[in-house]
Order: sequence, then C-alpha cells, then structure tokens
Amino acid sequence: MFSKFNLKKIGKVVLGVVALGTVTLLIGFSSDTFSSKRCKEIVIKIKNAEEQYFVNKQDIEALITKNGSDQLVGKTFEKIDLREIEKRVLQNKQIKSCQAFRGIEGNLSLDIEQHIPVARILMSDGREDAYVDADGGFFPLSERYSAKILLLSGEYFRNLPNLKSKRQEKILHFINFINEDAFLKAQFTQLDVAKNGDVSIVPLVGNHIIEFGEATNIENRLNRIKIFYNQILPVQGWDSFSHVSVKYDGQIVCK
Repeated sequence: MFSKFNLKKIGKVVLGVVALGTVTLLIGFSSDTFSSKRCKEIVIKIKNAEEQYFVNKQDIEALITKNGSDQLVGKTFEKIDLREIEKRVLQNKQIKSCQAFRGIEGNLSLDIEQHIPVARILMSDGREDAYVDADGGFFPLSERYSAKILLLSGEYFRNLPNLKSKRQEKILHFINFINEDAFLKAQFTQLDVAKNGDVSIVPLVGNHIIEFGEATNIENRLNRIKIFYNQILPVQGWDSFSHVSVKYDGQIVCK
C-alpha cells in the first residue's frame, strides 16, 4: 500500500513527464510550422560597409541566388539550406564571415563582415597583388574599390601564402603599429622588405629613404623617426637628405 508521500512523488513525476511532452510537442509543432513558412524577403546587413566598399547587397544577392537561378523569396525554409547559403557567400574572398538565419518575420537574414585591409602587397613573384588584413590573412583586390593604405614590396613576400606564421609575426606587428599611429600612417607610403626581413621605408613627402632595419625595437626607432620629422627636417629642409637610418640604437644617421 502506497503512502501519501509516495503518491505525491509519483504525481509530481507524472506531471513532469506530461509537461515535458507538451513542451516537446509545442517545439516540434512550432519548428514544423516555421520550416513550412515561405521566405518573404532577403535582409542583408554588411558590417563596416561605410569603411570598405568591396561588396554590396547586390553582390550578396547574386551569390546566394546563383545569379538568379535559385530564387529564395517564396521558397519554404525547409528547402533553404542555410549552411549552403553561407558557403555561397564565402566564395567571395573579400568577405571575412557570413551568418545566415531565419527571422521570425519570415525573412532570410544575412550578417556579412568584410575583410579590412591594413596593407597591399605588390607581389614580385608573378601573383596578383593582394591585401593583408590585421590577422595576416591575404585576400584579393577589388575591381570596385581600391583602399588607400600602406604598400608592401620586396623579396620577403615572395611565395608567402600569408603573414600568420611565427616568422612573420614581427613584420605584421610593425604594419599594425604604423596603422594605429595617425602621424606615421600619414607619413609612410611604402615598406620595402628584404629577404632577410630588413625594412626600408618610403615616405610620402621628400626624396629620402629611411633605413629601419629588422622590425624589432620598433617603438624606439619610430620615435627617432618622429624626431627626424619634427626637429631635423624643419631646420634642414625636406630635400636635404637622400638617406636616413635609425637601424642602430640611439642614432639618427642622415646623409
């Protein structure tokens, strides 16, 4: 004979099972209903669209619809493969990430993020020039938009797939450091990097080349370059020197 305690316990378990079953049925019903809904609209959001103009909404629509051969508006969501949609978008190598999802309003929504270039490599090995992002990844140029950024040249970049290895860490840090300093970013137009990693800087104004050396102790060396621009050139004149070196610690050598 069951005690009142056991009956209460059994009752709670039964109620719990019923509640769980009800929730499962509701979720399943909701999911089935949601999947059977038709796509009303495609909503595309492109992050940093005001900064970079590599892709626009028309480009994205062309990718996800295979240039119109796979019309998504009007199709039920159960027939739309969201992972496949993302793969289609990422065929454009100027796009860093894509997330496709179904909105409760019946929209197919896409959140797009473009790569942001920090430099452009002038390839010397027969490959097309490429952009570099802050993480060291390479991605192709755009026919629509040319970013006004630091140029990179030299044998150092020959046959490199990216700047993500430990060996390239110093060069990438140097590039990012320059881009984060408004004064230096305005002054420098090109970095030429030799095979051994030594850097020469081509400034925007003046006829001189700056010998920087290896991309180490960069903050100290760049401070000496600032001294050169702020204290030496205003006195001596912008065309007084053809060669400037901060390669050696504690020195600014002007010729």
